[in-house]
Amino acid sequence: MEKAIRFTIKLFLLVQLLTMVSCGDDLALTEKYYYVKEKNKEWLVNDSLAKPYEMIDNNGITYNFSETYTQHGYSEGASGFLFVTTQKSFRENYHLSSTSNYGTSFSMYLYASFRDGSDDVIHLYTDNIAIHCDLTTAEIEYFVCKQNSVKWTQTDENDKNSVFVKAEYLDSIYVKDRVYKGVMHCKIKDNINVLDDKDITEIYYAKGVGLIKYILKNSIVVERKPR
Repeated sequence: MEKAIRFTIKLFLLVQLLTMVSCGDDLALTEKYYYVKEKNKEWLVNDSLAKPYEMIDNNGITYNFSETYTQHGYSEGASGFLFVTTQKSFRENYHLSSTSNYGTSFSMYLYASFRDGSDDVIHLYTDNIAIHCDLTTAEIEYFVCKQNSVKWTQTDENDKNSVFVKAEYLDSIYVKDRVYKGVMHCKIKDNINVLDDKDITEIYYAKGVGLIKYILKNSIVVERKPR
């Protein structure tokens, strides 16, 4: 009986210790930081271009976008064993966003890679569309639209059961009397008719500048005016 009591007490104390360790955010054995590569910070908007900007569509309508908002931070993660946090991770990220006078919103997130063999990741958001892709391979890691669980592919453009999503890196592109260098181009082909006519199906994002062009499903083309 005495042995059973001692065992119960020890077990209780062990459980309490594990609970304290697992609940203590500052008690992780190690911490690891993942930083955005210096070369990839070229995708951030230059301070001189973060001011309000204008874009115009092929019907002559001008869209006034607010100043590009910039935020820098870290997303946290943790790994452990037997309820004990053994490592906390911190993934550096940058967030840029702006909104037009017609309600069109655009955001870009730049996330540090946390996997060996992969580059940092760029996230592009426009209203109801989100695309995440590797900066080196342009491989799509994630796609979502307002229907959320829609099936998508990046390998078969003519798949009649999926939305086709593609990202590519362009050395340069000519938009409204200006050449932009270093452009990420994302394209969506709605093979299953889940997008609205006013959903954005193409995005052009330039290093140091930001959003320079987008195309709606209804074929409206909106381009950035040069300063």
